[in-house]
Formats: sequence, C-alpha cells, structure tokens
Amino acid sequence: MTGPGVLEWATPQWACGLVIGLSIVAWVLSLWPPRPRVLEALCFGVALAALDWLLCGPQWVEDGDRLESGRLVVLVDGSRSMGVLEADGKPRGAAVADILERIGPAEVYTFGERLRSGAPAAFSDGDSDLGGALDGIARKYAGERLGGIVVLTDGIDRGGLRTRVLSGAVDVAPLSGPLTVYQVGTAQGRTDLAVDDVHAGSFAFLRAEFPLDVTVRGIGVVPGSVVVSLTRDGQPAGSAVAVMGPDGKGTAHFKITPDRPGRFLYEASVPLIAGDAVPANQQMGLAVRVVRDRVRVLQVCGAPSLDQKFLRLFLKEDPAIDLVSFFILRTGRDMNSGYSPDELSLITFPYQNLFDRELSSFDLVIFQNFDYAPYFESRANELLGNVAEYVKAGGAFAMLGGDRSFDLGAYAGTPIADILPVKLGVTGNPVDERPVVPRLTEAGARHPVTQLTGESADNALAWSQLGPLDGVNLVVSKAPGAAVLLEHPTLKGADGAPLPILAVSDVGKGRSMALMADASWRWSFSEAGAGRGNQAYLRFWKGAMRWLIGDAADAPVTVETARENYTPGERATALVHVRDVAYAGVPAAAVSARVSGPEGEQTLSGVTDADGVTRFDLPTTLRGAHRVTVRAQGRAGVIGDAETVYGVTTRDPELDEVEPDTTFLTAFAADAGGRYVGPGTFEGPIIDASAGRHVHDRRVTPLGAHPLVGVVLAASASLAWLLRRRAGLR
Repeated sequence: MTGPGVLEWATPQWACGLVIGLSIVAWVLSLWPPRPRVLEALCFGVALAALDWLLCGPQWVEDGDRLESGRLVVLVDGSRSMGVLEADGKPRGAAVADILERIGPAEVYTFGERLRSGAPAAFSDGDSDLGGALDGIARKYAGERLGGIVVLTDGIDRGGLRTRVLSGAVDVAPLSGPLTVYQVGTAQGRTDLAVDDVHAGSFAFLRAEFPLDVTVRGIGVVPGSVVVSLTRDGQPAGSAVAVMGPDGKGTAHFKITPDRPGRFLYEASVPLIAGDAVPANQQMGLAVRVVRDRVRVLQVCGAPSLDQKFLRLFLKEDPAIDLVSFFILRTGRDMNSGYSPDELSLITFPYQNLFDRELSSFDLVIFQNFDYAPYFESRANELLGNVAEYVKAGGAFAMLGGDRSFDLGAYAGTPIADILPVKLGVTGNPVDERPVVPRLTEAGARHPVTQLTGESADNALAWSQLGPLDGVNLVVSKAPGAAVLLEHPTLKGADGAPLPILAVSDVGKGRSMALMADASWRWSFSEAGAGRGNQAYLRFWKGAMRWLIGDAADAPVTVETARENYTPGERATALVHVRDVAYAGVPAAAVSARVSGPEGEQTLSGVTDADGVTRFDLPTTLRGAHRVTVRAQGRAGVIGDAETVYGVTTRDPELDEVEPDTTFLTAFAADAGGRYVGPGTFEGPIIDASAGRHVHDRRVTPLGAHPLVGVVLAASASLAWLLRRRAGLR
C-alpha cells in the first residue's frame, strides 16, 4: 500500500536558493537598457525558470509498505559423490536440473565444504556439510519466515548432522520454513570395485618383514578373486589375490621386507571394470617410514685390551645394537705350529665369509687396533677392497688406534687408506707415546660426534677436563675433504696444521672415522673419578654411532616434506638443509631439485639462506608417487645428494562411501516435520502460504529531468535571443 506523495528536491535547499537568486539577477540585468521589451523579458524569464527547475531536481516521492510472499530457498549438494555414475550411466547429479525446473522460481544455493549462491556448475566440492549450509541460510535470512526450504542431496553428509540424527541425539535447530528433502540417486544397479583400505602401520623396520594388508570392496560384483597390484614409489612391488566374500569384501595380504631406511609410498590398485561408477577409488596409497630396528655392528680387534673391553661392553649393553665381535683371533701361524685342532680353543677366524658374503649385512665395521696381514692369508687386497666399496656404497667404517693400526698395521697403500679421513705413510716412528689431552676444534664444536653437552661453551670445557690419552698414532695429515674434530695441542702434520687425533669424512654414500688412539676408555675413568659418572664416554660413542650409520638428521644434505600424503591441488613444500663436513649450515649453496611424477619431470633451483636452508614448492596436480632428488653444490663442488618421496591421491572420504543414505534423509525430514521425496518421484515442496515479509516501498518520480522541461528551456531561450537581436542588442 502506497501513501500520499510529497514533493522533494534532489538539490539542497541552499543550493536551490542560490540558483534562483542568480536567475533573478540575470533576468533583471537582461532588461538593460530599459525600454519596452515585454515578450523578450517573458521568454527569458521562462528559460531561466526552466533552468532552475532542471538544476534543483524536483521529484515526487511516494512511501508505503507492501507484503511480499515468503521466499523458497533451495540447497543443492555440490559434492563429488553427486558425480557418481548411476545404473543408466549418467552422473547422479544429472537429476538436479529436472527437479529445479519442476520446483519453479526459487533462490538456489550450492553447498559442499561451504555455501555459495547459484546451482552447481560441476559436482566437485569436497566433504558436504548440510548442517553448516542450514546454519548459513538461517544467518542470511535471520528474522524472516521463509516460504519453504528444499534440499537436494544423496544424503552422504560429512558435517556431523547425519551422525547426530542417526544416533538418536537429534539436534536439528528449528528451521525458518517448512522442509522438503529430495533424495538424488539410488542404491540399485551400481557397479563399483574399490580399494577400501591399506593397512601397514606408519613405520617398519629395516630388513624385517612387515605385513601390508589391502581390503577390497565390490558393489554389484560377482564374488570371486580379484588381483591386487602393489607398487613402491611407482615401481612394481608385487601382486596378491583378494577373495571376495558374500559381503562384497576381501583382503589381499602382502609381506614386505624393506632393504633400506627412508620414506616409501606403497600404492595398491585393482583392475578397472566395465561400468565402474567411481573410477577414482580404484587406488589407495600409504606412505611408510622404514627405520632401523637394531644396528648391526662388526667389531674386529687385533688383541684384547681395556679399550676393546670398554667398547665391546658399550656395544653389547645397547639393546638397539646387534654386535658381532672378534678379538682373540687365530692366525695362519697358529694353525701351522703343529697343534691339533682339538688342542686349540679358538674357532677359525671366518674372515673370507665376513668380508665377502656377509659384509653388506652390517651397518658399521670397526677395525680396533687390528692388523689384517697375519689373518688375511689370501685375497687380502680383494677383501680390503670389499670394505672400501662397502663404505662407498653407503656403509660405515671406523679405525681406532694402537700398535697394530694405521701405519703400524701397514694400511698405507691399501684400499682402506683411500677411505680414511687421514693420510697414511709416515716416515720414521709412527707413534707418539706421550700422554696428551686432545683439543676440540672449531669443527668439533659443531659436529654431532663431539657433542658432550648442549652448550658450546660447556662442551669445550667438558673436553678439556677429560683425562689424557696414552699417546697417539701419527699420520701425515688430514685427508682432503675431511673434518678434524680433535687435534694435538703441539704436534703438527705435514701440512703445518695441528695433527689430527679424531677425524671424519664422507666417502661416497658412506662415512668414515679415525681415532688415532686406543685409550678412549680413560675418558670414562677420568670422569668417574671426578664424580661425574661416565657420560662423556657414552655420549661420544653414541654420537659417533649415530653419525657413522647415517642417521637422516645428520646427513650433509637432507630434504623432507611436511607430510607423506597430499590431496590434489594442496600446497606441498620441500625443506632442504645443507651442511658442510664440519656440520655448519652452508649459506649461498646452489641447490637443484628434480621432481619426477605423473606430471613428468621438472627441475627447480634455489640458493640456501644464512642457515643453509632453502624451500621448494612441489607439484600436487596429479595422483601418484612423486620423488624429489636434490643436489647441493658449494664453491668447492658437490656437497651431497638427498631424496624423499611424497604421494598425491585422489581418494577422499567423499568417495569412500557412494551409496545414498535414505535412512538419514527420511529421519532428518521427519525430525524437522518436513517431507521426504524419494528418487524417481516428484511431489511439490511444502509451501507456507502465511509466510512473507513486509517490505518498505519508496517510489520516486523525477520531475526535473522531464523532456518537456528541456524543450521549454531551449525554445524560450532561443526566442528571447532572436527578439533581442532584432532589437539591435547583444
């Protein structure tokens, strides 16, 4: 209903007054010089009046209220489950357009992970949240009674409303209009073969068999055997058979024995069958981290000693270490001394088996005051070469000092000399028997092998307070690329630098350590004598063990992603750390990354910051295994390589369940006092005829912009100008 109208002005009153005043002044001036010009004055006055009317903007305003009928709001499920193929081969959501057309005019919204205006252009949303969509409508139309609320969905709700309704804990907030629920999709006639679950735990142990079970689910599939294929990082890793039971489920069992530590992506898949409703659930991946269960150590000593005893006791008491120790050995001379084998209590040293067939089974090999020549009766150079190749391929090696070690053990010129972090070939006496307290170097202050305390100042003090060693083996100098962690306070090497006492180096993919002394056991006694226990000795050897076996956190170059698995389009970042042999971050190192996966191969590059860190954004467009291989280079050449793997999978909870939930939809409609309409049928939505809202209606009719005003202005102004010209005036 509209009330009586009033005249209003679009221009402020003071401006209207100014315009009118200026017009009056202009009209008066147009009469000069005074003489009878009635028609001219009349025309000019009419033109000015028309101009004032136009500038002041008069308008006729009518205010009133009207009752608008209640709005019909439609919520359409836009999630991926609505794209599941029905028995007729069409997507489930194809029925939405027909239902919307039959409902008629309405305000349509799409809901999935969020609520947005309009019908869905494609059914591609993630988990659907019906409860959240209803809350959004309640906020948008707060205080308004709606004519009706319509929901078009398959009932696969992930937002929690379905769980509450089906559990009986009904928590359906009063709706602002009557509810009508249309179920989209049926449960009959569908065919779907899917990988339902892959289970193996989050980690496994190196060289230890672990089970990996793949559960397969079939809908509309004749019970029988299904071949399940398994890949590791995209490469075939075997196949197994799952026998489908009457419930449509079966399990394929795999036995996996990892051959190296690290992160691996195992992906199971089943064949694509004709007419499969959800091809995207044919695969499922699982990332597994492989760790060491027990570190396997080979300790070979030339003779029993306190140093051998202390180290052997340390290794034996650690439950994480599997120790194989030889320290009282037979030589060929013992066998040729005329004794009968029955008179000898020692077994024959199985050196050929250890350093040939069994070598690769060890994580660390320790030569402790061991001279190989008396024991390696044949193939000595070949067996020592095996040790060198073992280290270069990723193994770990440590040589400890004594009167049978380093140059005293005749290792100069052997393959072992090539993997040591020190140079051999000392001329003259190769040993200094004077007691010495090693000095911690700058590299040793940072390196994990020589970290006795958490603080650098305390660490240097701890090393200075340890008891002296009983002399050291002499070497020429440190080897190229090695790091000296402990040095002699007075003796110099051939290069003029302090003589190394403890040195480490990377050798190919492996690591090597040399301790030029056989009295590290004194570090335990000296600390215990001062009432501090033997923590320094234990921490030194624990740190040495971790570094030697290549603990991932101690590698010179590491690359990791935050997670093992990502969804398509999700952001994934690789974090690369670069450290030098002294374990300091390497700034300005050039890092190249090669990312290979379903998208093909691409190369990325970056430069480390002051802490030796750089980051790369990784592709997550296509499903499958992705491998990241990085290489870091400094001014002196290649610092190291590293790699990791991550997975991208199209599987999501929205496709784990594809059957429409009729039970939920009927219960929800009943709880809300509404109507449920099954698939393939149509009933009009419930409409509340009394619903509506009062709308303030304001009608504004502009009067100043009427075309007649312009005509009057132009005609009167033109006529006034002609009359003035005829009178001889300007």
